[in-house]
Amino acid sequence: MRGTTRGSVYNKGVVVPDSSGAISKTLADRLTGYAVNTGNFVSDSYRILTLSLKDSVTLEARSAKDVLNKNGSLSYITRKTSRSAAMTEIFFGDPDKRQSGIMEAACEYIERRIDGGMELLYLDKLMGLHPDHSHYCRTIITPEFARMLVMWDRLIFDVPEERLGGGPDQVQVMIPEWAEYARLNGLPEVAILVDAVNNVTFALGSDYFGEIKKGHLRMAMYREKLKYRDGSGGGLGVHAGGKVIRAKDSASGRLEEKGALFFGLSGTGKTTLSVHHFWLDPEQGESVIIRQDDFFVLAADSAAFGTEDNAYIKTEGLEPKSQQLLFEGAMSPHSILENVYVDPETLEPDFFRFDHPWTPGGMCYNGRGIVIRKELDFTDDRVDLDRVDMIFFITRRETVIPPVMRLSTEQAAAAFMLGESILTSAADPTKAGQSVLEVGTNPFIVGSGGEEGNIFYSILKNNPHIRCYLFNTGGFGGRNVDAGSENLAGEGVMEVLKSYLAGQWQEGKGCLVRRKLMDGAEEEFKVERVRLELDGDGRRYRSRGEIQTVVDMVEAGEIDAKDFQLVRVEVLAGQKVKIQDSSAFIREIARGTVEWAKEDYWGYDVPTSMPGMDLSRFDEKRYYTESEIKELKDRIRAERIEWLHSFDDLDPEIRDIFG
Repeated sequence: MRGTTRGSVYNKGVVVPDSSGAISKTLADRLTGYAVNTGNFVSDSYRILTLSLKDSVTLEARSAKDVLNKNGSLSYITRKTSRSAAMTEIFFGDPDKRQSGIMEAACEYIERRIDGGMELLYLDKLMGLHPDHSHYCRTIITPEFARMLVMWDRLIFDVPEERLGGGPDQVQVMIPEWAEYARLNGLPEVAILVDAVNNVTFALGSDYFGEIKKGHLRMAMYREKLKYRDGSGGGLGVHAGGKVIRAKDSASGRLEEKGALFFGLSGTGKTTLSVHHFWLDPEQGESVIIRQDDFFVLAADSAAFGTEDNAYIKTEGLEPKSQQLLFEGAMSPHSILENVYVDPETLEPDFFRFDHPWTPGGMCYNGRGIVIRKELDFTDDRVDLDRVDMIFFITRRETVIPPVMRLSTEQAAAAFMLGESILTSAADPTKAGQSVLEVGTNPFIVGSGGEEGNIFYSILKNNPHIRCYLFNTGGFGGRNVDAGSENLAGEGVMEVLKSYLAGQWQEGKGCLVRRKLMDGAEEEFKVERVRLELDGDGRRYRSRGEIQTVVDMVEAGEIDAKDFQLVRVEVLAGQKVKIQDSSAFIREIARGTVEWAKEDYWGYDVPTSMPGMDLSRFDEKRYYTESEIKELKDRIRAERIEWLHSFDDLDPEIRDIFG
């Protein structure tokens, strides 16, 4: 961390930019000036670290004396364990009266605390290294949550001395303890207010570090898009990891370096693949160079510019066999862990235990860690890609989506727009298995999603050397199986159903069952989860909303519970597409050894042969009848058409690709 910035207009060491009348910026500058003039604007690294070592939330949660684990690394606990997406509001320079009132109240709260002697902490950091694609970011926070600045300091770059005098490009004000003050004053307990035009965010009521990271990324990526739009440079902010893959080309016999981007929503394996070595052959000179795990700026000429120095990773289930680099990084004394269980006796981090005192149900599946990129093997001192040659869109499905497909330019633009996956039980037990679609796999887009798709399509058309692929890292051959039923009027049956509707029923998860395939072979399938459905009135009630309506009508005496059967449905995950499979596909694609043929339904290219891979494992006809295959694909196709047609400004070549 750095000390205070030189060249202040207040002669107190901090530059406070001219607000130019915008209320969000005026308020951010006002509280900065107030803290500066009272001598309470603090950016001393030792002071901030010292405060974080006594983080009260962590010490209370762990019943510990300090925040360190056995490895000597910082291991914090937060009250909020994910971003408050539903409470995030974006405006473009002109907040409404309610939003203005919230920001005004936030300033008044901080000023009152400064009057009481509070130090207001801040930290200036740099997002990105390239001079044309870097952003000077200031984060301001109350002292009880100094740990968030320690994490921010560890994640991205220091501001160069020559830029310190100019003041920040963007400012984020964090008041994690906001809820109590808000309750007393009739204000929302959580509010994330983003002024996209003036590059100011007020994040109130959350102590989750992801709000800082994504808040600054959101503002910076919108600034990049505006520059791209007006022709002054910039680029498209993409939620993707990236690396250089050095592989021996099968045709020429020469080593070739190819820049690769990996798009994917949380839980798809984006970070895992972004930092994996793919078991390339070092004796042949093959290797990878890891550049970034989360966000790039993709420029018009296909160069990609990294944003962060280190990696903010998910730690759930982290183990050394298949995720060696990430595991070693997380166990380093220089890592910072967040919401990872630490054994109270041994102080050992446990990535397979999820106890958490502040979450509903007492479990947190969103453990995180900042790992030092340069401590990982296969890294260098760069975060940029000079040229992108390959793009991998990573989805997670369980039925008929093959493990890899090669895409045309239009198919790739559609894949970007779809950003598809399925929700996991960790994300939301009540919605597990449901499809989720997110343009660019990027929840942080500001402005039109259709415009993002058009920009991406334009970049692909102008750079025909880029080859794109759709990867499925979920499973293949999954299905739902009825596994017994009871009459709804039976003893205790209604109570079981109500528990299920409340998201508190997870019976049978993780069990293995054997099923006979179409070719007569038997395989074991994992029960991903168990759903409850109702049979009655000649139909099947599957959604929670439909089932809740039936329950309400039964309790109101409008219908009889005896007329319904509660059906236990086992949701069988497909045969897992393992990290070894995905790595092999990427390795052999880079080598040029995969042979392809066009698939009839979608028109994608699918592999027909590849060294070392038995592709019959992914033959859909082993798992389903012809009618089942068509039904499953028709369902996905209808979902894709509905989504793409919801973007009026999307290029018709993309919008109408599925019909």
